[in-house]
Amino acid sequence: MAHNRGSAGEQPGATGLPFRRGFGVPLATPEPKTPARPPARGLRGGIEAEGGPYVHTPIGTSPPQVFVGRTVDGIEKKRKRERFKHIAACAFALLYGGEQDAGKALLSCGRYFQRINFPCGTYRLVPFPCDSVFCPDCAARRSKPLQDKILARMNQEENDYFFLTVTVKSWEELTREAIDRLVRMFRELRESDEWRDAGISGGVYSIESTFTHAGWHPHLHILIETKKGALGLHHVERFKERWLKITGDSRYINLKKMYGKTRKGGKTKRINRSALRELVKYATKSADFSRKPDRVLEFFRAFKGVRRMQSFGSFLGVAKDAEKEANEEHTKEPVGCSCGLCKWSDGKYICKVHITETFLLADGTRQLKLFDSGEGPPDYLPVKDWISEKQFQVEEVKRMQPGLFAGPLFDGLSHAV
Repeated sequence: MAHNRGSAGEQPGATGLPFRRGFGVPLATPEPKTPARPPARGLRGGIEAEGGPYVHTPIGTSPPQVFVGRTVDGIEKKRKRERFKHIAACAFALLYGGEQDAGKALLSCGRYFQRINFPCGTYRLVPFPCDSVFCPDCAARRSKPLQDKILARMNQEENDYFFLTVTVKSWEELTREAIDRLVRMFRELRESDEWRDAGISGGVYSIESTFTHAGWHPHLHILIETKKGALGLHHVERFKERWLKITGDSRYINLKKMYGKTRKGGKTKRINRSALRELVKYATKSADFSRKPDRVLEFFRAFKGVRRMQSFGSFLGVAKDAEKEANEEHTKEPVGCSCGLCKWSDGKYICKVHITETFLLADGTRQLKLFDSGEGPPDYLPVKDWISEKQFQVEEVKRMQPGLFAGPLFDGLSHAV
């Protein structure tokens, strides 16, 4: 029996008579067929529509997933999931494109830790950074020292600060030579009479390139410093004319005054860290091209070895000092160990640890797991030292979380280890 919309809930029986769903006995006589009516339009056009079940409803679709919790937590979870998809796509593009080291480093960022021992017996697990152009975590780590350096160098009582965007026409191909040419053209703009007449004393700029339907869109985000009231709208027109002469085909320049941002997104006269996030960022917008492996490789090779944050004039040296501070991991600062005297420069690298061998404490620090899953001591420690290390871990956890080993069952735990 051919099924149509009026008989979608029926199955043919052995006698040729229709079965009713849920019953094993065929009907004595077939029911008269009624003309099928089209489903209702709008949102109620499925099973709830007038006229019976709708046979074109997709079969085998998964049920909707419901997040139980706060809305902000659900949005953050979805954002992290989408971000990981883009990162994974970039990593596999690097792996299969001949850049295995860069792809492995991007995938393993935050998954491996270096164990550092200190003279008092305390150890710390410090994550290995990948410093990839596609990693947002490493970008945030590197941008914070630069934001602090810029804010410390600003003198908002005597100077005005502007956010300048300089761009060129879209490129079909992104290469290292093209980026170097863009930097040279911007240097020529800074050396022009129009730039000097505007009273610009210095600034910081970042190099960025997004991908659109028209191709690669390179541009510069620039923080410029001028004397109070020295820069006007007529200078912007002069900048555009000079930029057109330098590039030959582009006069795209945008200038706006910088303000601070409140928690609710409002403007304040005092420039703060939130106002610098658009300027001081190392992560690229990989979502535009992460699904295109050839574009991922093109971007990676074009920006390989390029200092994406640079400074000039009164801000000269700010970017280099910030990068050095981010790489030194605050070696002169105290560790926060039990004795309170050890510094990061006193630590000694011991081994490499995977995240599965660690657990997270309530204070946000990571520690090694107390016991292995039936395996012997690690290769980097003798058996005697390994037993002492396990006993030390137990005592350390008992000290930081006294209630974890409460009760007579755990009284002799350290001696048993």
